[in-house]
Amino acid sequence: MSDVEIDKAALEGAIANITLSLGTYVVYANDIWARDTGVGNPAGRTGLRVMLENALGQATLEARAHHLAGTAIADRLQSINDSFTELDVSMTSGWDAHYVADLA
Repeated sequence: MSDVEIDKAALEGAIANITLSLGTYVVYANDIWARDTGVGNPAGRTGLRVMLENALGQATLEARAHHLAGTAIADRLQSINDSFTELDVSMTSGWDAHYVADLA
């Protein structure tokens, strides 16, 4: 196995790990918003409910931003991984195994 194949396999493993982690992260982020906090709207507690909803909304916005950043990283790694194949094709096309440069 060549160095390029080893690097490509490691990169593919990293892409798979990031994609799996992003999926898990989305599940947790969705759980934040869907969770029932038990805070209703009793007399004198409206401020508490509003503060809690604002905090949950902020957590959701941050989770979305992190998810977008993670997706951008995964997309960039996939682009690099795709370039391995293009590089391999471009380096091998037109080369003849019997070709030896005459440097004499």
